[in-house]
Amino acid sequence: MTRRTSLTDLLIPFLLSGVGVYSLLRIGYESLPPLQWFTALPIAALAVAEVVIARRVRAAVRRQPRTKPMTALAIARAVALGKATALVAALVAGAAAALVLKLLPSAGQANIAGQDLRVGYLLLLVTAALLGAGLLLERAGVDPQHDRR
Repeated sequence: MTRRTSLTDLLIPFLLSGVGVYSLLRIGYESLPPLQWFTALPIAALAVAEVVIARRVRAAVRRQPRTKPMTALAIARAVALGKATALVAALVAGAAAALVLKLLPSAGQANIAGQDLRVGYLLLLVTAALLGAGLLLERAGVDPQHDRR
């Protein structure tokens, strides 16, 4: 059995990607095309899908009435998906935080930087939602009657 994702498991990828992306942005931000708000749409859609899956898994694990049973393998796959999603969301959140930190000082000076800063805030918001959805999905596969260790 795998262990639950801890804060340290999420903080390390967040910091590593944040430092790496910030370094890259300092070198080559000017050569990037303007960021668009719709880059956050797939992340938001994935967060919604994972919340729906988490509700389904939780209902199956808790054997709620009128719930179709799920195989143990399907539940394990959902839990693994939630764990992987949380780690990827931490990576993307680190990159979005690096973008925001890079653009904060110059947001008032250039219109493009202000637009990219708003996209960075939006990315932070949707990756936080994705992180929550991933952790929710990971924990949905836990049987409340099972002895915790």
